[in-house]
Amino acid sequence: MPEGLVDPLYWVNLTSSVGKLGGLPVETSMSTEKRDSDRNDVQPVTEPAPTPLISAAQFSLDQFPLHHVEQNRFYPLREYAVRIADTTSGTTENHLTGLIGEDAIAHHLGIEQRLNTEVYADGGDGGVDLTYRGATIDVKTVGRHRSNPALTVDAYEPLTADYYVLASRIGKVDCRLIGYAPRWFVANAPIQQYHGKEYHIVDQDYLFPIPTVRG
Repeated sequence: MPEGLVDPLYWVNLTSSVGKLGGLPVETSMSTEKRDSDRNDVQPVTEPAPTPLISAAQFSLDQFPLHHVEQNRFYPLREYAVRIADTTSGTTENHLTGLIGEDAIAHHLGIEQRLNTEVYADGGDGGVDLTYRGATIDVKTVGRHRSNPALTVDAYEPLTADYYVLASRIGKVDCRLIGYAPRWFVANAPIQQYHGKEYHIVDQDYLFPIPTVRG
């Protein structure tokens, strides 16, 4: 196993109601029913759901997967960001940061050709950026100059993705993949207000590290 990567055994207490998704735990109908019955806004520190044996918080910066966007891919992403900014709120640079994060996880999973480049009239994407082996993924990317970021997800919108990924843009064309959380982790996370809106905040202590995807 390459240095800096953790063994898949870092997931604990995953019962038979949780499947596998290329190294990621996947909710089945049984786990979905348990999640719905356990919601009750329980905070991650006390929730009965499984938590990472080794969390993203225990990783050093050089252990996070790093994605470099090639120039021939960067410029189409930037043009896409311009088109989004023309139809909805947010700057071109903010939208580009989000796209670079989406491109990073798509490349890591080997599905970069599935990156959605459709511009919707309302600027939204339905809360889903990618689909991988039947599971939906929403990528949240923080901009440059953000140290020790947390996964931040809108609490004023329905949680529609199966998994939420935290990415960190660290340069013009470079992005780190920090970790991810299943939907029920996000649903039970503390809620904080920022500029009058509420957000679920999932600290890195409750994020699963991004594993290596073996072919």
